[in-house]
Amino acid sequence: MTAPAQLVLAELKACGIDLVASLPDKWLSDILDAVEADADVTHVRVTREDDGMGICAGAYLGGRKAALVCQNAGVLLSTNVLAGYAFHHQIPFLVLAAYRGREDDAYYYQIYKGRITVPVLEAIGVPYGILDDPGDFKRIRDYQRQSQLARMPAVLLMTSRALAGRG
Repeated sequence: MTAPAQLVLAELKACGIDLVASLPDKWLSDILDAVEADADVTHVRVTREDDGMGICAGAYLGGRKAALVCQNAGVLLSTNVLAGYAFHHQIPFLVLAAYRGREDDAYYYQIYKGRITVPVLEAIGVPYGILDDPGDFKRIRDYQRQSQLARMPAVLLMTSRALAGRG
């Protein structure tokens, strides 16, 4: 397990998050392996990000804290669900998303996602942060607390620099 994956898992557990829904992504494989290997965390693999958000919402209604780990493409796909949980239902949970489509992404089909993710999150009024360094993973606690206080989801966009442990 890489140091960034250990940091993310430790921060999630420090926040009391004991359920993680996820979709696979190459950049997230170490985090998902760490979650899967931890007996204290329930890992639920889903086929769509909006299903993962539904699982996180259900966990909250059942008294648990949950997070969705996915790619920013899934955040974009689930914009309606994310906004609904934020403003209609007021359900807090974290979304930790690989921030694909930036200058360090080698795939042309990811580029538009990097360009539109932040403007879409700003347009729907969901709080977000960009984690660009492994030291930034400590901010997970701040966003979890803010999510709980504001009673809405919060999205953390994790760059490849942070996920690879490069500061």
